[in-house]
Amino acid sequence: MVADAGVSKGHVGASGPTVPLAVDVARRLRELETLYESLRAITSTLDLTELVRKVLDTINSVTSCEALSLLLHDAERGELVFAASEMLCEETLVGRPLLARSLDVERDDRRLTIPLRRDDGEIGLLELRDRHDGRPYDGTDRTRMQAFAAELARTLDPATIAHDEAALAAAFARVAAVVSSRTCTLVLRDLDGRDLVFTSSHVLRPGVVDGTRLRLDQGIAGWVAQHREPLCLENASADPRHDPTLARKTGLVPHSMICVPLVHQEALLGVLQVINKPDGGSFTPDELRLVQTLANQAAGAIAQAQLYRRVERASLTDDLTGLGNTRRFNSELPAMLARGDEVSLLVLDLDALKGIVDRHGHLVGSRAIATVGRLIAERLRPGDVAARFGGDEFVVVLPGTPTATAVAVAATIAEAVAGCTRPDGLDVDISALTASIGVATHPLHATDAENLFRAADTAMYRVKFGGKNGVAVAVESP
Repeated sequence: MVADAGVSKGHVGASGPTVPLAVDVARRLRELETLYESLRAITSTLDLTELVRKVLDTINSVTSCEALSLLLHDAERGELVFAASEMLCEETLVGRPLLARSLDVERDDRRLTIPLRRDDGEIGLLELRDRHDGRPYDGTDRTRMQAFAAELARTLDPATIAHDEAALAAAFARVAAVVSSRTCTLVLRDLDGRDLVFTSSHVLRPGVVDGTRLRLDQGIAGWVAQHREPLCLENASADPRHDPTLARKTGLVPHSMICVPLVHQEALLGVLQVINKPDGGSFTPDELRLVQTLANQAAGAIAQAQLYRRVERASLTDDLTGLGNTRRFNSELPAMLARGDEVSLLVLDLDALKGIVDRHGHLVGSRAIATVGRLIAERLRPGDVAARFGGDEFVVVLPGTPTATAVAVAATIAEAVAGCTRPDGLDVDISALTASIGVATHPLHATDAENLFRAADTAMYRVKFGGKNGVAVAVESP
């Protein structure tokens, strides 16, 4: 006879498994389902921006916290950059009288409503909305909250809690420890038969510190990045590695913290931080292992997304100048025009380049083109797109830019080209080099990409045939 294996003593009775074992198995199955769905979500995209958001959403679905962030490693500058972050809004504790209403329990798997009862009847209710992991509430959640509500009703003093913010906050923290949810509402009935409503709303808001940079020797995240070791801290703000700079900026004081490195094939990709349990407790070893598992999966996905981005950029980049190529221009301009915003286009052609090539050779000509590419790039604003369109022709797309501003940008580029006397890295005179630039604006001069380019190109040739080294604006479309 084969002995029963893998079933702990005390969990099996004469009629089969007892309730505790069944509940534990159901809980573990839910955890595995959540983990599977989380891993599938992380690996479902190669877009790096979308991916880092999915990583945070995944972490948020499996553990409750007050803040979380993903920092990517900028190897060239030796820094960590906050690529995505979320932070709980400040908890709101609002008491206000409402008209009397029924305290009947409503059935909704996204909402859990439990009455608070004493011997003399109902004194209020607890209502939870939206579990932190996004799953519907189940029978286990209801059973746990019913037991907690019975205890709370016995110990709660409706007459005083409305004036005691600390006690109210403690009550909400106790609720979060039982079943953590996005929003918890406590309704108490006062002596006049009115409802007094208190709400604790935990809503994550993104982007609080996005773009902030840290040195690799700065803070707990920097230590984790340097040593590539995970940390699970009970009081991060008291840790000697803690840097209070961000805490002062955000107002969030870190206590409990999980901080793990993102490493793929021995390369550091970044750091993942999970900060502060809403109930004030500490993260458990199981939660640390779960975050590490997700971080390992995320690191592989991030490495693939970064490789895809590099390949994509290479396919859209001109090798000589480092600007975009024709393919990128043909992709970017129609997309910008489709939004319906004002967009200006510059078409630039170099003057006297052929004479420089005839005199000094193609190497000098190529170096001159590359130098002009650098001069253009240095004068771009965030969001502008420049591309090398042909041999010595360039285009610059200026989103959200009226004609007058575009002309000013074009003038600075023309001035920079005319003032360049030597190509980068060569002691050769190219002071004869200038630029003819045409300007056209959507929708003033054209309503589609092809005609906008034609309008700017025609304006450029007016400069070319009219003396060169200048800027001209397209004729308005009839």
